[in-house]
This record gives sequence, C-alpha cells and structure tokens, in this order.
Amino acid sequence: MGLCSKPDKASTVAKKNSGDKKIGDPKKPCPEEDFNIVSIAWLDGADDKEVATADQWVNLPSEDKWVNGDEIKNKDRLGMKPRLKVKFDKKGAHPFKIKFQPPTGTAAYSETEKNRNSNFKYTDLEKSYTTDADGTKIITGDFQVLAGGGYKFKAEAKDKKGKKVTTGTLTTKRLFYYLEAKMTGLTSVLSSTSAVETEFNKHHMKIKKLSALTITHQPNIGSNSDNSTLSSNVNTAVDADVAAKAKKKYLLTVAYTDHLAVKNSSVTISKNPVDVGPGKAKVVIPVTARGLLSPHTVDTRYLWHDIVAGEGWFVEAKFHKIGGGVATIPAGKVTHKGTGNFWNVVEIDVTGLAAGRGKIEVKVNVVDRMRGGLALGGANQVCVCTRAWWSNEADASQKCTIIHEIGHKVGMVANGSGNQPDKVATHYSGKGHAGDHCYKGCSAGATSYNSTANLTASQCVIFGAVNEKTAFCSNCEKAVKKLDINSGW
Repeated sequence: MGLCSKPDKASTVAKKNSGDKKIGDPKKPCPEEDFNIVSIAWLDGADDKEVATADQWVNLPSEDKWVNGDEIKNKDRLGMKPRLKVKFDKKGAHPFKIKFQPPTGTAAYSETEKNRNSNFKYTDLEKSYTTDADGTKIITGDFQVLAGGGYKFKAEAKDKKGKKVTTGTLTTKRLFYYLEAKMTGLTSVLSSTSAVETEFNKHHMKIKKLSALTITHQPNIGSNSDNSTLSSNVNTAVDADVAAKAKKKYLLTVAYTDHLAVKNSSVTISKNPVDVGPGKAKVVIPVTARGLLSPHTVDTRYLWHDIVAGEGWFVEAKFHKIGGGVATIPAGKVTHKGTGNFWNVVEIDVTGLAAGRGKIEVKVNVVDRMRGGLALGGANQVCVCTRAWWSNEADASQKCTIIHEIGHKVGMVANGSGNQPDKVATHYSGKGHAGDHCYKGCSAGATSYNSTANLTASQCVIFGAVNEKTAFCSNCEKAVKKLDINSGW
C-alpha cells in the first residue's frame, strides 16, 4: 500500500486554528486500494494462452512426445495436474484462494477406492496464494484431477473481499495407441476395427490406431512356448517400426493367428470288457475327458487334428488281456468317427489280435477348448483367433474378442484389488473360464459359467466366452470409466 500524501500548509493552519489535532499527531490510514480478482483459467500451451473448456488426457505424462497435434495440441493438456492462471485488475501483490469444485460427470470414487489408489483422489483443499507484482499468478502442480475418464472439473478463485471467479470445464480423458500385427498367410482377419474404437470412446478412453505390422505365421497359440514366440515376434516388429516404438509404453498390439486351441495331451479312453480276435466286431469308444479348467467335469471332447501341421490325435492303443498280457494295437487299426471335423468317437479293429477278453485303452490328444482371444500376461499384447473349431471366425466374433481382450489389458473385470476400482457387482473368477469376467444376464453363484445356456444369456462383452457382444454392460461400464491406466504397459 502507498503512503498518504502530506497535507498542504493551508489545511494544516486551518486544523490548528480550529482546535483539531496538532501537526505532529499520527496521520489517519489511507482508504484501502480498490483491487479485484478478474479471472481464473486453465493454461493452454503458454503462460499467456488460456482456454475456457478443454479435455485433459490424464494418463499420459506431460512430455512433448505425447503431443500429437490432434487431440493433444500442447503439454498443458497432459497429466493429472493442469496449470491455472489468476488475474487481478491492478498490478501488485494481492491475496486470493483457489479450490476445486466437486467434479461432476462420472460417478464419484468410493472411500475404499480412494484408500487403494491416490490417483482416485482429487485435490479438495482450498489453497492460499498471492499474485506476483504484475497482478497475476500461475499455479503449477498444486491441483490434481482424477485418473478416471469423464470427470468434469471447475476451479474457483476468490479475493479477500469475497469476489469469486470460476474456470470453464476441464473433462478428464484417457488415450492410448494400438496397432494390428497380422501373421502372414491369414485369410479371415477382421475387416474394420472402428467398432472397437467406438466402444472405448464411449467410456472416455480414446484409442488411436497406428499402421499395421506383419509378423511370422503361427498356426496356433496354445502353450506358454507359443505365447513366448508370439510375444518375441511382436516386440521385434514393434521395435523395428519408428512410430510404434516411440509409443510403446502406451501402445497395445492386437495380433491375429489362426487357432487359439488348447490341447489336452494323451487322454486315456477305454472300454471293458471287450472280446477281441478274428471275426470280432469293432470296438467303439466315445471320446470324453475332464476339462483342464474344470477337472471335476467329464464331457465330450473332440480329437485334435488339422490345427498344427504334424500334430495328430492318435498316441497309442493297447489291449490288456484278463489274466495277464498286453498287446499293442497298430495305429492303422484305430480310426475316428464324427460329424465333419468334430471327431468324437474312435473305432478299433480287433480282428488282428489273438482271441481273448479284456480292456482296450487308447491314448488320444483332444481339444480342451478353443479360445477366441488371449491377453498375454506381462506384455502389451493381445491375440485374436481368425479360426475356431476348424472354421473362419466371423467379424462379429473378432470384434467382440478384441474389445474383450483390450478390456483385460486396461484392468477389467475390476475385482477391487490393487489400484483397481471396487469389484464389479457381476464379477466372477474361474468357474469354467480363465481369469476375471462378468456374468451379467446369467444367474449369480453358478458353479461354472461354461455352458451354452450361460453363453446365450450373457449380456456383457467381457463374459468368459465369445458371445459376439460388443459393449460393456451397465455394471462394467462404471468401472471402465474409473480405471487408472497411468502406468501404461
């Protein structure tokens, strides 16, 4: 505050003559200078550039490499701590306070969610500041928004006289990149991924597509060894592509293969007692086995054939004679039966064996299950089959699978652990499927959801089997909006 000006002689004399205070008496304070807060705004790329309304891409760090010139024009639109600028109508050091108004839009995080993950908390404290000499103040790194998408923030500032000003709306979004890695020789790769982008965009998660890459052909991804080979091939292709490598931390790769079949090897099927020898009828044995994911359930299985070159279904066959003795049955005497490619019966010609009675045991390789997709653990990769059960997969199935597997990679189905949102109401784990899934549309508390009835009833894209749905259900979409993907992959 400036000093008051000295009174002139005339006024001094007048006061002295009128009996007022003497010249040496303390002076009265000056009226307070009239300064007012004018505005608070989000900064947008420079200290002198402001924006009223904007999207904030909260999962990406505030680095030049993530400015893409499209959705993201400058570094101020990156990260969870946007910059603010306050202005007064006069120069000088003026006190003021700032706070965030409670965000609207996406549902608020619960207390349990906040306690698990600091990125689920926004800065709800009111903070005090003083402007610089020019009557403005830039606030950097003091106010945090939320990691989820669709939260709408406004910041409010007030001066010491209580006058308030408010920013426009800042809406939180998430963005990551993806590309397709297509194996050579495939004939039924999904024609368009636009439906995939549309579904995630609905939940404030923008996914941007980079140019497709080509990788070495693998006819089936069915084992950990296959997974490792695929992951290595994808990484090699991504690292060789400049644009893809630059985005790697926030890049998902969608790889296509033929089958994603899982083999159950050397399953024993048998029949006892049987009569063998010249003139005896063929022995017919249905193919059944316990599931690798459901070991307490014996079900019809189909013989492993025409999935990987050189891998067949027959392992061995033997006749165990009552009273002792074992005879090997040649592979040529054991044949398959079934409808089309669905071979679920074996027939054994026993006429070449010596006459006797006993048990026949046949070891066969069977298909345990055919997966639609696979999220590779610990990697930024998912794999989608273009064939299942010896037939090409329709576009609808591949769309469903890609949304489903990307869903896993971003943290679905949320189970309420780690940095995830609270457990989805219709969450289940295992129960005939590998991993966390959603049973919306099916009965709660089922022992297994691996049935045709449950597949038909399911309503969510992240049910445990390919149901050709392409949307997250009303339960899951709440969690998708809240997910924290700041760490990338």
